[in-house]
Amino acid sequence: MVVRSRVARTKGENLMAIVFKLDSTTGEGTFIRVLRDGRPFGKILDAMGLYRFYEGDRERLGDAALQDADLARLKVAIQSRYDGR
Repeated sequence: MVVRSRVARTKGENLMAIVFKLDSTTGEGTFIRVLRDGRPFGKILDAMGLYRFYEGDRERLGDAALQDADLARLKVAIQSRYDGR
């Protein structure tokens, strides 16, 4: 499932999009990849019912940028924090 968020910019600038895409690797299992302007921006991992968002491609214990028990609420928090940056 892909969810898009668009923010209008000033005239002459492109629209920025944050996209959530279900992904998986054999080493990491299933996670949600967060794309910004079509490029990898971070990941959402499910840690026993607590969803954690990590910026970049390498997550470390205790370094989650945002976390929430509700996935939809976490996605809104990511969009609120990073749209327009």
